[in-house]
Amino acid sequence: MLLHVGIIPDGNRRWAKSRGLTLYDAYEVGYARLKEVARHLFDYDIRYLTVYAMSHDNCVRRDDVERGVLMKILEKAVVDIEEDKILEEYDTSLMVSGDLTLIPDKLRNKIQDLVEKYNRGRRTLHIGLCYSIWWELSQLKSNNLKQLQKLPPIDLVIRTGGMRRISGFFPLLVEYAELYFTDTLWPDLTRRELEQAIQWFKRQRRNFGK
Repeated sequence: MLLHVGIIPDGNRRWAKSRGLTLYDAYEVGYARLKEVARHLFDYDIRYLTVYAMSHDNCVRRDDVERGVLMKILEKAVVDIEEDKILEEYDTSLMVSGDLTLIPDKLRNKIQDLVEKYNRGRRTLHIGLCYSIWWELSQLKSNNLKQLQKLPPIDLVIRTGGMRRISGFFPLLVEYAELYFTDTLWPDLTRRELEQAIQWFKRQRRNFGK
């Protein structure tokens, strides 16, 4: 049963570079693709969707220009959640995991307000922001991870962009996940390929280490 899908949306920068576009173009198109993918998966009645929106490295190691672009896209996402009503439309809760101290105060407060507002849905959209396993371990040690522990294991991880690794993507949730890797750059991911990934998952024989 496919209950929980994880997404590692890789390849935005390479997609823009190949087209002579800007970083903002890359992440804006990538964000638009994420909204489409979320809708497609919710239409499949996926109950949980975890997305690696920004790793800890994205938030601390990228240069000031790129971090600024990422924050602008994040601001856009916050406005969209309030105006687009996708969470209400699909009866979806919002969860955010990661070191939000790396997010500007005003934006962080808006994100926290949305998490509090959307917390009783039939589905869950779980976003990794400035996330790393080290952050998660610190939360475990302080017994401050009750919300994340409520999530079921991820069944299927889809990573675009050609890399065959999970890059620290919620390792405590992906222990027995099936890993679907594609060379397609994230902005080019189509509904057809998303369906192919789901059908591929259904053909796997899962024994959960037995």
